[in-house]
Amino acid sequence: MLESRFTFAIETMGCKANVTDSQAIESELRRLGGRAVSQGEADVYVLNTCTVTDQADRDAEAVLRRKGGRLTVVTGCMAEVSPDRAAVARDTQTVVIRNSGKNLLASTVEEWLAGTLREQRRVVHGERAGWHGRIEVASGAALDVESERRTRVFLKVQDGCDQFCSYCIIPTARGRSRSLPSDQVIREVALLVERGAKEIVLTAIHAADYRDRGTDFTALVARTLGETKVPRLRLTSLDPAEITPGILDLMAQEPRLCPHLHVSLQSASTRVLHAMKRGYDQYRARECLAAIAEKVPHAFVGMDVIAGFPGETGEEFEETMEFLRATPWSKLHVFPFSMRKGTAAARLVAEGLAVPAGEVKARAKAMRDLSARRMEEQLRKRMGGVMEIVVEGKAVEYRGRRCSQGYSRSYQRVIVPGAHGTNSFLRARVVGVDARIEALLGERI
Repeated sequence: MLESRFTFAIETMGCKANVTDSQAIESELRRLGGRAVSQGEADVYVLNTCTVTDQADRDAEAVLRRKGGRLTVVTGCMAEVSPDRAAVARDTQTVVIRNSGKNLLASTVEEWLAGTLREQRRVVHGERAGWHGRIEVASGAALDVESERRTRVFLKVQDGCDQFCSYCIIPTARGRSRSLPSDQVIREVALLVERGAKEIVLTAIHAADYRDRGTDFTALVARTLGETKVPRLRLTSLDPAEITPGILDLMAQEPRLCPHLHVSLQSASTRVLHAMKRGYDQYRARECLAAIAEKVPHAFVGMDVIAGFPGETGEEFEETMEFLRATPWSKLHVFPFSMRKGTAAARLVAEGLAVPAGEVKARAKAMRDLSARRMEEQLRKRMGGVMEIVVEGKAVEYRGRRCSQGYSRSYQRVIVPGAHGTNSFLRARVVGVDARIEALLGERI
């Protein structure tokens, strides 16, 4: 093994787009001669931050006060929106690299390695005009899937957003929408499969904005399936208006396209949706879920919902709950509203429309309780069925036995007795349910 020039650790906060960005950073640091280690042993510590709420910023600040390396690099959305807040690391040399300057991260670390990075604190801004036309991805050739024990690889095909939902700071944090050329997507997927990837997730900030010379997101998915040998392809989260008949037809017909959809619902009150500037209404959301149930009846459908958006009345919250009780889905990801400065929703709070904190908490709990009941129902429907999983990570202890675990095509977690090879396919019959940890219990067949 070649001796490494330095050691590094990367910690990622926030969404799947950040996971893909960290993947790209890792590839760059390995190219420079770096070796990944645990955080406490790292020469270079990279924190890839989230800024979707003010709480996310506070969480990042708390991490930075506890952790660091000889060089601490802070990047991601908080670094873009609030670079001064990002420069709070403990007694280490700190570089804050805004999203618009992520392409300069490698050269900044090179400067540090050469001993010519003099400042104790530096903010790297990058070229914002070019940022609007560029999308950074990890090269599949740089990711050694097998040796790094990866089971699921994320490929970012679109970044930025032009939608400006009233609660969201992402257009400011990530810039305007831009897409990875479809030819490059195909090359990256093929390289990742060659490297051993069993499952690839196409990620995007706003998939409906994907465009490349007439190719939209549905066409990109079809082309990826048609021109590569990817064993499993999974999709990013989508708004109800983005789940096209073409996507559902592909999911129904092509077994390699996982029957798993993550729907960014947020609310089912049409007035609240309009206040959020979501671009669809309750009717369209109901139509979307009915179409999924009709065309892909065994799909796992997760949904994002916000509890306590400013101005949401008790009647409007109950309207959302009635919608949720009546429609087909599998699991809710519940987010109590958390104000983000600089958004239109923050102005609603300033106008006195904030829902009291206790009421927000109660609404979130009601949604989570409904989700827990629905999730257990969904798990029990799988009893006796056969699932194929990709084994993830090392064997773990479960009820006194060494077990392996992984996810089915429909994104159900399955626990199977025995230590089985990471990143290998395994078929199991479902013999039990552990609703507490939202898992199916299987026996290998």
